[in-house]
Formats: sequence, structure tokens, C-alpha cells
Amino acid sequence: MEMTELFWTFSLEEIKKGYAYIGEKGHSRCLICGEQFEEGQVFRLPGEDKWYDARRYAAYHVESVHGSMLGYLLGLDKKTNGLTDLQKDLIRDFAAGLSDAEIVKKAGSGSASTIRNHRFVMKEKAKQAKLLLAVIELMEAGVPLETPKFVPVHRNATQVDERYAITEAEHQSVLKQYFPQGLDGPLTHIPRKEKKKISILRHIASYFEPGQRYTEKQVNEQLKKFWVDDYVTLRRYLIQYGFMDREEDCSEYWLKV
Repeated sequence: MEMTELFWTFSLEEIKKGYAYIGEKGHSRCLICGEQFEEGQVFRLPGEDKWYDARRYAAYHVESVHGSMLGYLLGLDKKTNGLTDLQKDLIRDFAAGLSDAEIVKKAGSGSASTIRNHRFVMKEKAKQAKLLLAVIELMEAGVPLETPKFVPVHRNATQVDERYAITEAEHQSVLKQYFPQGLDGPLTHIPRKEKKKISILRHIASYFEPGQRYTEKQVNEQLKKFWVDDYVTLRRYLIQYGFMDREEDCSEYWLKV
């Protein structure tokens, strides 16, 4: 199971911590970048004479490398976390312990009553979210095992809509159709239909490692294995559809986990 899919299987408590213990694998894993810390090993803190076990070091890794999990979750776009920029700013202020009056002063506008109303609305949304989660879990408990499963939508997908409603069977069918010589390529061509295009890009993106930085030349060499005639288009689509990102000067590329 890849990191994008695995992220949505974690519990609320694990998401809040930013790491989870994967029992069948015997390691703790960062939910943000996927780095793994094997159980039974000890890890030395950089520049210090302190040693942590895998789970404690995973917590240290999240904080030292990624900042806070709250900051990471707030940094996701609206289609992922459902929050407006104003709500994100307010949550940061609430988390920092600022009073309503201090938030008004910081913003330079509004009133304490407006801030209190925002607090109330967010608490009500939290209650609704808990109920919705309970309803969905009860619903899925009664879903027959033969019900088609959907391919998970990667967290940085752009404009999530019906294009991403792809079942696992559909995904495998597309790969078989457009990679007739095998999954390592070459690709016959890029289809016009968005669903099929997304399936193909998802597969190609899996050949890049999370957390690794690539030069443009390295990206090109990998993509040429799939479509030597127009690897530039593949590279553009990977970025356009949110599978990869790059520096403004194109000096480095990386997989968006």
C-alpha cells in the first residue's frame, strides 16, 4: 500500500501525532514524508548524546523536520482540509492561546464577538464531522466485500471531481491497455479521457521515490522509459495534476507525497 493510500487509513490520534506504528512491518512511519524507523533500533539525536527508540524518534522527526502536525495540516489546500484562509489564520491564533481581544488587535479589524462566533461555528463543524465519520464507518461496515474499491485520490490532486472516481479494476484495465509490453513501459500514447490519463500518471509517478530530489535530467531519463517521443508532456502533466512539484528554476523535482 503506497503512502498516499495509507495516510487515509490512520486513526485520528495517529494523524494528530504525525506518525504511526505499522505492526506488520515492524516500524514507525512519518505520515508526512513516509520515512521509516525500525523497531528495536535506537536513534541518536543530532548533535546530542541522547538516544531515542523508534517511536519517540519518529515524534522527534515530525517536529524537527516538518514543524508541527497542525502546521502541516493547515498548510494543505482547501479542497483537502475544507478550511478557508481566514479559518486557518484563526486556528493558528487559537492554538497559540491568543484571546479574542488579542486576535482582533492583531487583525486590525473586526470585533471580539465576531471571533467568538467563529469559535462557535468551528466547534459545531467538529461535532458534525464526528457524526459524519461515525455514519460512514457504520455504512462501510455493511458494504459487501465484492463492492468495487476506488483508487485513493493523491493528497495534492488538483480539482478533485468525477475524474478521480476510478475503481481498482478500471485502473488495472487502463494500465493493461496503455502498457501492452508491461508496466515498465513503453506507453502507447496519452489518452484524451481524463480518468485514463490520471490512472497513467498515477502509475508513472510511482516510479519516483518520496522524499528524494531529482534533477530535470533525472526526471527526463525516467520518463523516456515510458514515452521517449514526448517525455516533456509527461513531465508537465505530472506537475499539472499534482503528482510532482519543482523549484521555480526547474533545478529540482520531487514527488508530492
